[in-house]
Amino acid sequence: MNGNLILISIFLLLTRSFTVKANVGWSDCSFNAIDVPIMDATFFSPDPIGPAGTNLSVQVTQSLIKPTTRFTKLVIQFTSVKGTPIGHSRHPLVESIDKIDDTFLAVVPQFLPANYLIKVAVVEVGLGGYTWNCILFHRP
Repeated sequence: MNGNLILISIFLLLTRSFTVKANVGWSDCSFNAIDVPIMDATFFSPDPIGPAGTNLSVQVTQSLIKPTTRFTKLVIQFTSVKGTPIGHSRHPLVESIDKIDDTFLAVVPQFLPANYLIKVAVVEVGLGGYTWNCILFHRP
């Protein structure tokens, strides 16, 4: 019996999808009072980011709990450490998909403080909008 339990445990560990974060300094979004599941795999470059007006490239691989709608967006937001918005980009997602695997661009805003956050989130916008998944990167 114990041998079977060990084999089942090993099988589950090997077949389970693992959450991957590439850039250091990430956390869930509870830091900004957003209590939702963390993003699966989110990579951005360059790191450190370039000067104001340059592009930040964000690679997202995310399984979704339900298919997207015409109101589902991927948001890349720069905020102060207290969560005050500084700049953002919002990207529409293809309707009726249940997985995101794409690269999105955001323009680095002017006047970033020495310490700031980069938030990447899947959101449902409009009336009754809410966040599906989110990740924060604390910078520098």
